Amino acid sequence: MIRIFQQDETAVRKIRDIDSFSDTERTLWVDLQNPTAAEIKSVEEKFDVDFLSQQEQLEIESSSRYIEEDDYLIANSNFLVPDPEHRYITVPVSFILKDDTLFTYRNADLKSFADTVKRIKSRRALFSDGAQILISIFESRIDYDADLIEMVSGEIKAINRMLDLDANLDREMLLNINDYQELTMNIRENVVDKQRVISSMIRSDGWFSDAEQQRLRTLIKDIGSLIDHTNFIFERLEFLQNTYLGLIDLEQNRIVKIFTVVSLVFLPPTLLASIWGMNFDEMPEIHWKYGYAFALAMMVLSSALTVWVFRRKNWL
Repeated sequence: MIRIFQQDETAVRKIRDIDSFSDTERTLWVDLQNPTAAEIKSVEEKFDVDFLSQQEQLEIESSSRYIEEDDYLIANSNFLVPDPEHRYITVPVSFILKDDTLFTYRNADLKSFADTVKRIKSRRALFSDGAQILISIFESRIDYDADLIEMVSGEIKAINRMLDLDANLDREMLLNINDYQELTMNIRENVVDKQRVISSMIRSDGWFSDAEQQRLRTLIKDIGSLIDHTNFIFERLEFLQNTYLGLIDLEQNRIVKIFTVVSLVFLPPTLLASIWGMNFDEMPEIHWKYGYAFALAMMVLSSALTVWVFRRKNWL
């Protein structure tokens, strides 16, 4: 799918038919979402641009994340998108800025792009070139990442409230904490990726005005705050993991303690039963009328005495 945003005297028009499109002078933004090979070729021919391949977008070297030439600028960044199976996955997005026109190439529906389209429609005067749209997309994305971090933080608080000795301590809880660690790691990697790209944009030569440079510096500050917040979440998750493992150890110790106490309580009666179970002729209790009752009473008394000693020592 191709969407072309072109500015005229009264509004920003959205054009979808690339074949009948010919006026490229006033084009602000050309957005390619899940494009076909024919659509990519058509845009490249009409606007004289070359899009990076999927493999090139996935490259992590700094030289491939940001390329600046005399007549164009290329920036590649990763965006998190919801996924039914893995909760969130990372998709690469390629940006090309040429002759005040922004070209974007993506293979996923991204909320930050939809929010930027709404801003263009509602505040047309703020968008006079592709550089402003590029910055607006990153601003929207950083806001979305901040909301995502707040959501993760709130869910971690809920897990923290569930952790106590009476909770159902099972492996699902530990796996849940591990999932949040993985998600936080993905968020941090994506935020750091944008930090690298925006830092390169700030150092660019002549591509952004002073006002746009100030917006980029504000973004860097916001990203720094998000990175600090993810560090805090990592520490909190580690604390929760250690607490959970500690509760499991306490629960296991309590179970072992119960078995130990039960064994010790029945140890004295077992000893007495072993004594009276010996086959000696000279054992007075064998021929005593109350010998059996006396033996049972002694067994109960020995168990009660053991429990009393344990309670007095605060072992129970």
